[in-house]
Amino acid sequence: MNQDLTKEQTQECLLLHSAWNDLTKVWTLPVIHALGLKQPARFNDLKRRISGISATSLSERLTQLDHRKIVERKVYPETPPRVEYALTRKGIELHEWLGHLAEWVKKWDRQGGATPEPGTEKVRPLARTR
Repeated sequence: MNQDLTKEQTQECLLLHSAWNDLTKVWTLPVIHALGLKQPARFNDLKRRISGISATSLSERLTQLDHRKIVERKVYPETPPRVEYALTRKGIELHEWLGHLAEWVKKWDRQGGATPEPGTEKVRPLARTR
């Protein structure tokens, strides 16, 4: 344990770092954003909203977000079964915070020519997962 931090501070850091690491995995924030645009949504609707995401990545992110209680998965007993995803109260609040982050990005990344020429930008995730 770090000598400079209290036990409570150390435990809080572990909690925050765990959540931040989960939320910054590739595709997690775009999934939350796409779901927040219109919900509930079915899997293929979400896949169409998120350019470049694979079915495997989308499935993994939805499962992770369901475990964190950010997304709710609802299965309708029909033939064939219908599955819809929606943000929980926790997810809606996170989506609102992401809106603030989006405004920050637009404010700072568009100033002083920081925005790349159209067609030259490369989308790179903030963090990679294995």
